[in-house]
Amino acid sequence: MKFNVQMSGTIYIRHISVKDAVPVTALSLELGYTMTVSETIANIATVDKSICDVAYVAVLDEVVVGWIHVFYTIRLETGPFCEIGGLVVSRNIHGKGVGRLLVEKARKWAAERNISKLRVRCNVIRAGAHEFYLKSGFTENKQQKVFECVV
Repeated sequence: MKFNVQMSGTIYIRHISVKDAVPVTALSLELGYTMTVSETIANIATVDKSICDVAYVAVLDEVVVGWIHVFYTIRLETGPFCEIGGLVVSRNIHGKGVGRLLVEKARKWAAERNISKLRVRCNVIRAGAHEFYLKSGFTENKQQKVFECVV
């Protein structure tokens, strides 16, 4: 899948591969996530084996400039939906349409599974991301706190 974007070169979206671990890790670090390349390789391999998850990368001039992870899930109280588990685009090309292309790929993946709802959760400190999602057709549903514990 190739797209012409408002920049030199052509962007295309393809399935993620463990060969993408170094740039995917670097992009994740841009957002403050502290994954190692080894951890990223393991996570990509797990997503690749899953029937409920998929991940794609955006490539510009053979360089990975963004990624998206999408998964299918179901909740007893709301039924099935797909959710964007992560979306990162290189700061160097924000505003050039790469995030929009990745979200469209996620929408298509959900539609292929007859799922009409795509959700995303976004950290409250990422105001730019909030604006991006609103411009991309999402509506704010609720605010919540996330809790976790060590098991």
